[in-house]
Amino acid sequence: MKQPRIPLSALGRLILLAAPLIVGIPGFLLDGNILFSDALFHCVSMYMLNYQDSPPNFYVELARWAAPLATASGVFMAVSAVRNRLRGRVRYLLGNSVAVYGPEPEQRELLAQLGRRGICGGERFVRAHRYILLHDEKWNLEFYHCHRAEAERSAFYLKCPSLSAQSVADPMLHVFCPEELAACLFWRTRPMYETSVSCGHRMRFVFLGFGRLGEELLTRALLNNIFDPGQCIEYHIFGDGRAFCGVHTQLSSISDPVVFHREPWYDQLDLLEEAQLVIVLTQEGQLSLLKDLLLATRRAWTDVFAADSSYEAPLAGQQRLRLFAWKRDTQSLDNIFHDSLFEQAQELNLRYTAAAAGRSPEAYSREEEWRKLDAFTRCSNISAADFGQVCREILSGMRRRNPGQPESERLELLARLEHIRWCRFHYLNNWTFGYPEQGGRKDSMRRVHSDLRPYDSLPEEEREKDREGVRTLLPLG
Repeated sequence: MKQPRIPLSALGRLILLAAPLIVGIPGFLLDGNILFSDALFHCVSMYMLNYQDSPPNFYVELARWAAPLATASGVFMAVSAVRNRLRGRVRYLLGNSVAVYGPEPEQRELLAQLGRRGICGGERFVRAHRYILLHDEKWNLEFYHCHRAEAERSAFYLKCPSLSAQSVADPMLHVFCPEELAACLFWRTRPMYETSVSCGHRMRFVFLGFGRLGEELLTRALLNNIFDPGQCIEYHIFGDGRAFCGVHTQLSSISDPVVFHREPWYDQLDLLEEAQLVIVLTQEGQLSLLKDLLLATRRAWTDVFAADSSYEAPLAGQQRLRLFAWKRDTQSLDNIFHDSLFEQAQELNLRYTAAAAGRSPEAYSREEEWRKLDAFTRCSNISAADFGQVCREILSGMRRRNPGQPESERLELLARLEHIRWCRFHYLNNWTFGYPEQGGRKDSMRRVHSDLRPYDSLPEEEREKDREGVRTLLPLG
């Protein structure tokens, strides 16, 4: 099987070690009175500091001085390699180890977060319980395919923007992209439920710019910003959304409208002033855009996905901007692993499986049942677990505003919202309402499901599934 290419750092070290040969052999041959084999012998002698003759020309002189440096570097690298191998092996034996492969700055940052669990992968395969691959996606995929069999029980986390998580069949393979992590982190740190309540669940959000960042942010918003069955949250996008609309053919089935504007944002200043959120996603020419935006509007604050971490210093004093250093903030273990989220998703699936069979959840293995799922269903469960944080916020707000409300009413509202989220997840993946020709509730090939309808029209057993999902995620009495 094809091996991933050698990174540039390894190629540089190889050139350093071979420098005496690269320079010395041509130097000897230029002298004209020596055979190639003798030239090679003299150059090898230089590595052992055993060349005592006078150099015949500048090239040989250069090789003579480069040889001690190459020898010292080689010894140092050999000692370091042995030390790293031993340290990596010990950390693997201690358990819960994580091997990191990627560009040196990103690798160094994650290894610092991992502490004694971290193993520097370098350019070779090492044994570990998890693998984080941060190189370009071609290198990451080649490494995974080359070494998957050697690490059969280990989980791989690949930085791979072009590959959807729903296209991954292996439950031990997790793909992620910085834009997707940024969208998840943004809405997690910008909870909008209380704002929605104060606005009667009528809000407007404005995106300046779109692209991959906008796609991920909008998708996550449609799945998580669900606060009331009768809400209306308008998403106004100033950016090119033709591809997004073309791919997501059922976008109109979602009750919250998504409006793509062809006119420039400065033609809609009233909209920007009235919106509950204005988010700057444009990365190229961002400073110029911010200058114009601050001058043209009187908004108290605007959220900015900072294009570069160096922008923080000059913009930090601008009180009307809330900077989100998304490239830096998403480079964390919590965002890459999503451990608690995966555990909640697995627990949801376990409860569904047990309820369908009329058995106790203790009769099943959470991990084994998770492996049986197709990628789409796994992602659906992860989406439900992610929505659990919003449900917790809503539950807290309901208890605070109406402490005497029966818990059963709260449960029923949250179950309705969960069903809306479930429908939206399917709509965003181009499912439609219908009855499969061969019977049953769904046809995965045709992407037809009979439960894509209002909550009140569902059979009672299906509504109970939504309630059970809420009970799994929330501390309900």
